[in-house]
This record gives sequence, C-alpha cells and structure tokens, in this order.
Amino acid sequence: MSNSTVSKRSYGVDVASYQAENVSYTGAKFALIKLTQGTGYINPKAKAQIKSSLAHGLLTGGYFYATHSGSVSRARAEAKYAVEKAKAYGIPAGSYLADDWEQGSGNDTNGGTGSNTDAVIAAMQVIKEAGYKPLVYAGAYVLRNRLNTARIVKSFGTCLWVASYKVMGRQDSADFNYFPSMDGVAIWQFTDNYRGYNVDGNICLIDLKASSGSSKPKSTNKTAESLSQHPVVKWNIGAVAVVSNVKGAYVYTDSKLTKRESDKLKPQGSLWQVFGIENGAVKVGKGQYFDGRAVYVKANPIAYNDAKHGVAKIVMPHTHALDAPKADAGKVYGLELNSKVEIQGRVGRFLRIKEKHNGKTVYVTGNRAYIVL
Repeated sequence: MSNSTVSKRSYGVDVASYQAENVSYTGAKFALIKLTQGTGYINPKAKAQIKSSLAHGLLTGGYFYATHSGSVSRARAEAKYAVEKAKAYGIPAGSYLADDWEQGSGNDTNGGTGSNTDAVIAAMQVIKEAGYKPLVYAGAYVLRNRLNTARIVKSFGTCLWVASYKVMGRQDSADFNYFPSMDGVAIWQFTDNYRGYNVDGNICLIDLKASSGSSKPKSTNKTAESLSQHPVVKWNIGAVAVVSNVKGAYVYTDSKLTKRESDKLKPQGSLWQVFGIENGAVKVGKGQYFDGRAVYVKANPIAYNDAKHGVAKIVMPHTHALDAPKADAGKVYGLELNSKVEIQGRVGRFLRIKEKHNGKTVYVTGNRAYIVL
C-alpha cells in the first residue's frame, strides 16, 4: 500500500519512458510518473511504473508534458487527457498531478506572461476539479520570468515544482545553499542524476498528502493540533519563531508594528530564525518583525552552551557516527535517516552523542543532525 503522507524534506523521483518499469530508488519516498504529452502521446511504461511505485509504498503522483504554450483551450484539453490516464492507470484520487511546462518539444514559454499564466491556471483547474492536487513544473528561470507565480500560488496554494541544479551530474542529497528561493515551492528538483541512478532527484519542501479530493475541510482545532510544537533546526540557530496564529501572521517593517511589509500573511506553521526581541516584537530579519502574539519562540540552548544535552534528528541519508570531532574522522556505524539520537554536548559543529553499543562517545556532523526543540 502506498504512503498517503510524506514528511517535508523527504526525497523522491520523477520517471518517464527513459527509466525502468521498476520504480525503486534508495531513499525515495514519493514518485511522479510521466503520463502523457500533448493529447496524442502516452508514456508506454506509465501503467507499470505506477503499479510498481504503489507496490513499493511510495506516494505516487503523475505529470504531463505540456505542449499548450499560452493556449487556454489546449491547456484544458491536455490536462483532461492526462487526468483520464491518471484515473485509468491507478494514480490515487487526491494525489498530485503536474503540468510540466518547460521550453521545447512543442511547448513555447516565450509568449506573454499573462497568457502563459492563464493557460497553466486553466490546466491546473482541470486537475483540481478532477480530484487531484495540481502542481506546475518548470525551471527556476521560467517560473520567475515567464509565469506570474503569485497568481498561481494565490489560486492553488503551495504548488510550484521547481528545477534548479547545483551542478550537472550526480547528486546524492540536496544542498540548500543552492535552493532557488521563491514563494510557493512544494518540490525542488535538485538533480537529473540522483545517486547515480540517472533519474531526476527531488526533495519536498512541505508535507505531501495524498488525501481524498472529497475529504471534509479540517477544523481549526485540528489545524492547530497538527502544528509542530517541536521544530528541528541547525545546531547554530539560536532561536526560531513558529507562526502559531491560525490565519497566519503579517511581517512588519519595524518593531512598533506600524507598517506591514506586504498584505500577504505568512502561513501558520512556517519557521523563521529569530534575531532578537524588540518592544515585544520578534525580529526575524533586517526590517522584518512579527507581532509576538502571532508566533511562539523556541530557543536552542546548544547553540550557546556546548555542554547542553538534548535530542537531534538525522536529516540526511548516509550519515555516520564518527570516532572523533573532525572532518577526516573514522566512521563507526551508520545512522538511519529520520532517527533520533541523544546529544550529550557539542564540539564546534560536531554533536557529541552516546554510542549505542558500549557507551563510548561518538560524534555526528551538525549539518546532518538537526536539534529537536
């Protein structure tokens, strides 16, 4: 049975006819399968790939390669064609279906931004009305310069699937120093050669939930309950603010909260590094403040005190316990992704943990294990 929920910062793949029918890749928790292109092409492996992805327990969605350019009518026709195949081939209702809107192979992104955006929104609306969750895929340049992503995000929420690579060639994990920052990103495709498998590698920026399209709206209480009271942060982040107000929170340009940075609310559950408290306002950047009543603040004692104890969560695959707090230390044993370890202090950027077998002290690199607050 496939997963219905995949937690944020999980890895996934997207596949087409170039990949094998067996959809099984180390570390992958979700898969997006190419269904169609235009209204005349079907991926001959789609049905088998969907079946395999589901059998391996992956959250399984799909996408179609757009050839509609800036045409609303063609966009609707292509989306309907993809939806038909998604239903016929077993992509679960309530899962994700993307409009793969990039330059080439019959699709032109160089038209007017308004008509381009109208077409993409039309395709996404067809997807939504069919009971799937719409995404739009494109490279970072195209999303920034050829589409009005603010309109798209306003219509469909966090729905951007952005491609941007640190390097061309194999990458085993996402380096967030190269993340193409923009509002509304659900999935980041960070490589076209994940772990050397010659398959696109992705990481989700949000929890992916393949819920039924007919499910009832969540109550306010349920939403509040789902808000994490224990975020995870890098060892050197002193404190974070989590937006706790159900409706979201405004960012202000001064600590007296006299002027909003914009009229857009930051969503409940979003996480911000704290740089100070002024006049009861929480400073989260240069000229950026939250009303202290709209957020809760979590401090990270280990950032200030290297003798503090706590818990850390392993956030990167291929992480090992090390025999010394140095870059060239020997590997003692592997640490499972998303597992938690007891911290017994810190030496620089290395966290000191208790060895699970004989009680000896071992270490884990701080950028691979985030502190649970």
